[in-house]
Amino acid sequence: MKKIFVKNRELVVPGTLLAQGPFKNGRGTFKEGNRIYSTVIGLVRISNDTVSVVPLEGPYIPEVGDNVIGKIVDVKFSNWVVDIGAPYQATLRVQDAVEGKIDILKTDLRKIFDIGDIIYAKVKAFNEINQIDLTTKGMPFNGGPLKGGQLVKITPSKVPRLIGKGGSMINMIKQLTNTRIIVGQNGWVWVSGRNEELEKLAIEAILKVDRESHTQGLTDRVREMVIKRLHELKEQGIIEEVPQTGEGEEK
Repeated sequence: MKKIFVKNRELVVPGTLLAQGPFKNGRGTFKEGNRIYSTVIGLVRISNDTVSVVPLEGPYIPEVGDNVIGKIVDVKFSNWVVDIGAPYQATLRVQDAVEGKIDILKTDLRKIFDIGDIIYAKVKAFNEINQIDLTTKGMPFNGGPLKGGQLVKITPSKVPRLIGKGGSMINMIKQLTNTRIIVGQNGWVWVSGRNEELEKLAIEAILKVDRESHTQGLTDRVREMVIKRLHELKEQGIIEEVPQTGEGEEK
């Protein structure tokens, strides 16, 4: 019989019984018989039939299916080396980045992704020898490179709070600051706005969520902070109007 003893995003400690039955145990957990327990202090993540715990502290630990933002740090003969904030660097192979076949003997991979480029990818594989494989196929913006904008890094375990229920928090920040924001499950966030001041404001809101993620009334405080700053920008002539958004259902 399948049974889950905790809620999604619930804070747990090592040894907490999470689930029982034919579930897969993901990162931050161990399995004893048909029972899954937490090995770390963190937030429960239940995805399909996999039960994981995202540590409150420490580096990002990949999980297959995660959407991540990464930075190209090296270009090899047939692949790119990507930093995704994990303890180990990831690999993006040509066949996982390019539709159709290309002749790698005649193709300069730096014209596709070069060192320093920011990409949006999915974790395709992560094995016991800590090899991380990525793919950009089927990703928004074709995986990148993401041009312009700024990159901000938050604690990976705070990503669900930044996104909010049904995307409520991140959509509010996007709407008020009129910015494009992509959130990676590795805690890397790409922000691109009409001007530098709006980008800075969006980043300030994102970092506020990171700092205060476990406090009550956060949605309202973020909204109030952003709107106050927008009125200041309007008075300075940097923006023409202050966007409006509905009241949040904070929690």
